[in-house]
Amino acid sequence: MRTQTLAAPPDPLTHGVHSSLRLPADLAVLGFVRSALACLLTREEWPPEAACIVLLASNEVLTNAIEHGSPVGAAVEVELSVTEGWADLRVVDQGVPGRAVPTVPAEPPPPSSERGRGLLIISRLADELTVRPQGRGTEVTVGFRRPEARPATASERTARRAA
Repeated sequence: MRTQTLAAPPDPLTHGVHSSLRLPADLAVLGFVRSALACLLTREEWPPEAACIVLLASNEVLTNAIEHGSPVGAAVEVELSVTEGWADLRVVDQGVPGRAVPTVPAEPPPPSSERGRGLLIISRLADELTVRPQGRGTEVTVGFRRPEARPATASERTARRAA
Protein backbone atom coordinates (compact mmCIF):
# COMPACT_ATOMS: atom_id res chain seq x y z
CA MET A 1 0.00 0.00 0.00
CA ARG A 2 1.31 3.43 -0.89
CA THR A 3 -0.15 6.65 0.39
CA GLN A 4 1.20 9.94 -0.83
CA THR A 5 0.25 13.16 0.88
CA LEU A 6 1.48 16.28 -0.82
CA ALA A 7 0.21 18.88 1.67
CA ALA A 8 -2.13 19.02 4.62
CA PRO A 9 -5.53 20.60 3.97
CA PRO A 10 -6.45 23.70 5.91
CA ASP A 11 -8.81 23.51 8.86
CA PRO A 12 -12.29 22.74 7.58
CA LEU A 13 -14.60 25.69 7.21
CA THR A 14 -18.10 25.57 8.53
CA HIS A 15 -19.61 26.59 5.19
CA GLY A 16 -19.49 24.99 1.78
CA VAL A 17 -21.26 22.29 -0.19
CA HIS A 18 -21.02 18.52 -0.18
CA SER A 19 -22.45 15.90 -2.50
CA SER A 20 -22.25 12.09 -2.52
CA LEU A 21 -23.00 10.10 -5.65
CA ARG A 22 -23.08 6.43 -6.58
CA LEU A 23 -22.81 6.13 -10.34
CA PRO A 24 -22.40 3.42 -12.95
CA ALA A 25 -18.78 2.81 -13.90
CA ASP A 26 -19.33 4.19 -17.36
CA LEU A 27 -17.38 6.97 -19.07
CA ALA A 28 -20.73 8.58 -19.94
CA VAL A 29 -20.95 9.87 -16.31
CA LEU A 30 -17.81 12.00 -16.65
CA GLY A 31 -19.68 15.01 -18.03
CA PHE A 32 -22.30 14.85 -15.29
CA VAL A 33 -19.70 14.73 -12.49
CA ARG A 34 -17.64 17.49 -14.13
CA SER A 35 -20.75 19.69 -14.37
CA ALA A 36 -21.70 19.02 -10.75
CA LEU A 37 -18.21 19.88 -9.53
CA ALA A 38 -18.08 22.99 -11.74
CA CYS A 39 -21.36 24.15 -10.18
CA LEU A 40 -20.00 23.65 -6.67
CA LEU A 41 -16.79 25.53 -7.51
CA THR A 42 -18.80 28.37 -9.05
CA ARG A 43 -21.10 28.55 -6.02
CA GLU A 44 -18.06 28.93 -3.77
CA GLU A 45 -16.64 31.56 -6.17
CA TRP A 46 -13.45 29.74 -7.15
CA PRO A 47 -11.41 31.59 -9.79
CA PRO A 48 -11.73 30.01 -13.25
CA GLU A 49 -8.03 29.01 -13.48
CA ALA A 50 -8.13 27.23 -10.12
CA ALA A 51 -11.46 25.58 -10.99
CA CYS A 52 -9.97 24.24 -14.25
CA ILE A 53 -7.13 22.58 -12.32
CA VAL A 54 -9.63 20.90 -9.99
CA LEU A 55 -11.79 19.78 -12.92
CA LEU A 56 -8.84 18.37 -14.91
CA ALA A 57 -7.44 16.35 -12.00
CA SER A 58 -10.92 15.16 -10.95
CA ASN A 59 -11.66 14.00 -14.48
CA GLU A 60 -8.43 11.94 -14.41
CA VAL A 61 -9.33 10.38 -11.04
CA LEU A 62 -12.79 9.32 -12.18
CA THR A 63 -11.58 8.11 -15.58
CA ASN A 64 -8.96 5.91 -13.89
CA ALA A 65 -11.57 4.44 -11.53
CA ILE A 66 -13.88 3.61 -14.43
CA GLU A 67 -11.29 2.33 -16.90
CA HIS A 68 -8.88 0.52 -14.57
CA GLY A 69 -10.69 -0.15 -11.30
CA SER A 70 -14.17 -1.22 -12.27
CA PRO A 71 -15.51 -4.42 -13.79
CA VAL A 72 -18.40 -4.29 -16.25
CA GLY A 73 -21.63 -3.43 -14.46
CA ALA A 74 -19.87 -2.00 -11.40
CA ALA A 75 -20.49 1.32 -9.69
CA VAL A 76 -18.20 4.04 -8.41
CA GLU A 77 -18.74 6.23 -5.37
CA VAL A 78 -17.95 9.91 -5.74
CA GLU A 79 -17.91 12.50 -2.97
CA LEU A 80 -17.45 16.19 -3.73
CA SER A 81 -16.83 18.83 -1.06
CA VAL A 82 -16.11 22.47 -1.83
CA THR A 83 -15.64 25.43 0.47
CA GLU A 84 -14.37 28.87 -0.35
CA GLY A 85 -10.82 27.74 0.44
CA TRP A 86 -10.60 23.99 -0.22
CA ALA A 87 -12.02 21.38 -2.63
CA ASP A 88 -11.98 17.62 -2.08
CA LEU A 89 -12.87 14.75 -4.35
CA ARG A 90 -13.06 11.14 -3.16
CA VAL A 91 -13.58 8.32 -5.65
CA VAL A 92 -13.92 4.66 -4.69
CA ASP A 93 -14.05 1.91 -7.32
CA GLN A 94 -15.04 -1.72 -6.77
CA GLY A 95 -11.76 -3.14 -8.00
CA VAL A 96 -10.86 -5.63 -10.66
CA PRO A 97 -9.65 -9.06 -9.49
CA GLY A 98 -5.90 -9.42 -9.95
CA ARG A 99 -5.17 -5.69 -10.20
CA ALA A 100 -3.00 -4.10 -7.54
CA VAL A 101 -3.65 -0.73 -5.95
CA PRO A 102 -2.05 1.82 -8.27
CA THR A 103 0.86 3.99 -7.21
CA VAL A 104 2.10 7.35 -8.37
CA PRO A 105 5.11 6.70 -10.61
CA ALA A 106 8.38 8.30 -9.61
CA GLU A 107 9.17 9.11 -13.24
CA PRO A 108 6.95 9.80 -16.25
CA PRO A 109 6.55 7.02 -18.80
CA PRO A 110 8.48 7.25 -22.07
CA PRO A 111 6.98 9.74 -24.55
CA SER A 112 5.94 6.84 -26.80
CA SER A 113 3.85 5.24 -24.03
CA GLU A 114 0.12 5.54 -24.59
CA ARG A 115 -0.80 5.24 -20.88
CA GLY A 116 0.58 5.72 -17.39
CA ARG A 117 0.32 9.47 -16.89
CA GLY A 118 -2.97 9.85 -14.99
CA LEU A 119 -1.75 9.60 -11.40
CA LEU A 120 1.36 11.58 -12.26
CA ILE A 121 -0.78 14.41 -13.66
CA ILE A 122 -3.06 14.30 -10.62
CA SER A 123 -0.10 14.39 -8.22
CA ARG A 124 1.25 17.51 -9.92
CA LEU A 125 -2.08 19.35 -9.92
CA ALA A 126 -3.42 18.49 -6.46
CA ASP A 127 -2.29 19.83 -3.10
CA GLU A 128 -3.13 16.50 -1.49
CA LEU A 129 -3.34 13.01 -2.98
CA THR A 130 -4.02 9.75 -1.20
CA VAL A 131 -4.31 6.37 -2.94
CA ARG A 132 -5.20 3.37 -0.81
CA PRO A 133 -7.09 0.08 -0.87
CA GLN A 134 -10.77 0.21 -0.01
CA GLY A 135 -12.49 -3.14 0.20
CA ARG A 136 -11.65 -4.93 -3.04
CA GLY A 137 -11.09 -1.66 -4.85
CA THR A 138 -9.18 1.59 -4.58
CA GLU A 139 -9.97 4.87 -2.88
CA VAL A 140 -8.43 8.01 -4.31
CA THR A 141 -8.78 11.30 -2.47
CA VAL A 142 -7.53 14.57 -3.90
CA GLY A 143 -7.57 17.97 -2.27
CA PHE A 144 -7.03 21.41 -3.70
CA ARG A 145 -6.30 24.67 -1.92
CA ARG A 146 -7.87 27.70 -3.50
CA PRO A 147 -5.12 30.16 -4.41
CA GLU A 148 -5.06 33.16 -2.10
CA ALA A 149 -8.32 32.17 -0.48
CA ARG A 150 -9.68 34.67 1.95
CA PRO A 151 -12.52 33.96 4.31
CA ALA A 152 -15.78 35.51 3.23
CA THR A 153 -17.36 38.04 5.50
CA ALA A 154 -20.69 37.20 7.14
CA SER A 155 -22.49 39.62 4.78
CA GLU A 156 -20.85 38.01 1.72
CA ARG A 157 -21.93 34.52 2.85
CA THR A 158 -25.48 35.76 3.48
CA ALA A 159 -25.66 37.45 0.06
CA ARG A 160 -24.33 34.32 -1.66
CA ARG A 161 -26.93 32.10 0.01
CA ALA A 162 -29.71 34.51 -0.93
CA ALA A 163 -28.67 34.40 -4.60
